[in-house]
Amino acid sequence: MNIQATKSPNIYVSDDYPTTLIRAIYVRNYTVMKEILRPFGITPVQWRVLANLQEFDGQNVNALAERSYTDRTNLSRAVAVLEADGMVERRREERDQRNVLVFITELGRLKFGEARPVVLQDDDFVIEGLSSSEMAMLMELLNKVKHNTYRTRRPSHIEISETINA
Repeated sequence: MNIQATKSPNIYVSDDYPTTLIRAIYVRNYTVMKEILRPFGITPVQWRVLANLQEFDGQNVNALAERSYTDRTNLSRAVAVLEADGMVERRREERDQRNVLVFITELGRLKFGEARPVVLQDDDFVIEGLSSSEMAMLMELLNKVKHNTYRTRRPSHIEISETINA
């Protein structure tokens, strides 16, 4: 579908574009998540770190950033704060001492366990009113869009900075 073909060339109504709606959902959700997580003393980025380590413990920063959908700078800062607070620890990999892995601690597991029900309750609120088939369709469509954003080849007139893929 060519979005531009259906629009007047001089009009841009942002809510008519899927990427704008996705961004609006992200921004609103991030704002709410900050408030939800504040009583637990963690940020949304720190939450994603803990959630990912809870599932896949012992990751290097690059893998953790990719899995958390967070740039390395913000992720490194979040890991540093979590480490200072005793919720994660960094250890050198036994096979390759150059590689530093991040592990969740018991305190991190406890904090994750405390915050998880509140986060899940908010997730349920956000998708309220969607049937299971609508939810399946939404996830399928969002995964298609996500896949498209990760393709390396874009139209030739769009240049992508190397820092985006770094």
